[in-house]
Amino acid sequence: MRMRYLPAAVALLTAPLVANTPAQATQADLSWSCGAITIKNTFDNDQTGGWWVVTTSMNCTPGAWPKRYSNEISDRPFTKYYLFDHTSYVSRGYDKTIIIDATPAKANKSACVEARAELYFPNRSLATEKSRNACFKTAAP
Repeated sequence: MRMRYLPAAVALLTAPLVANTPAQATQADLSWSCGAITIKNTFDNDQTGGWWVVTTSMNCTPGAWPKRYSNEISDRPFTKYYLFDHTSYVSRGYDKTIIIDATPAKANKSACVEARAELYFPNRSLATEKSRNACFKTAAP
């Protein structure tokens, strides 16, 4: 009787082990990541004064998996948010541009960006994440 169950036991022991990925993940999906977060600030001005153009870009792959992005931009020392943006689950990348007024040099103010990208398996358990913080002076150069 024991001999009948031996082939099944051997098959179970020799079956390849799969990493802790959900059943919905296909072999092609087993490469996932969040790319570098890009935060760019550019000064511009005209006769009325100056401002900073601040762009935050994030992307995670594979494209079909759910993602969430957060982008918080505030002044330092903190008094307000210029942007407080948290997405729901999305299937695309994230690009956001805002304008921040320049401050007088003697104000000694900065703006800080806190950006975070999260990639989820199809069953919405966290696969990977990436974050970046960056600050810059808001006075005109």
